[in-house]
Amino acid sequence: MIDVRQEAPDAPAARALFAEYMDLVAERAGQDLEGAEHIFATTDVFAGPGAAWLVIYDDDRPVACGGLRPLSPDVGEIKRMFVTARARRRGYGSRLLAELEGIARDAGQARIRLLSTELLPEALELYRKNGYTIVSTHTEDDHRDYWLEKPL
Repeated sequence: MIDVRQEAPDAPAARALFAEYMDLVAERAGQDLEGAEHIFATTDVFAGPGAAWLVIYDDDRPVACGGLRPLSPDVGEIKRMFVTARARRRGYGSRLLAELEGIARDAGQARIRLLSTELLPEALELYRKNGYTIVSTHTEDDHRDYWLEKPL
């Protein structure tokens, strides 16, 4: 059974999924990402109006997570979105995007943004498949990062 739960971003399931995500990105980047809050955000940004933290469970096992924070009254940003390796290519990423977009829409946000990287080509494919377009790029630490956006 698939269950989408709004939880605290520092709850055990979220911490375990985020740790796996950080290990994956660090491995692909070839560097330690400790202290990279400017990229990944701190947990406090996922509280308050227009914000959320979601975890998807499959038979009570956490398989995906992601957060939404408001950037302005009409723009939201998805952060820390991740699907665990054993659960990829089963629609959890698209489901998580749809849930976060719905929360953003209900909060009056007209656009949603997110930052991704060439280090995660499977994430870029997911975002493009779900209607996100690249609005800007920049290079950091010898890899290209992408700002993507979608009107809601």
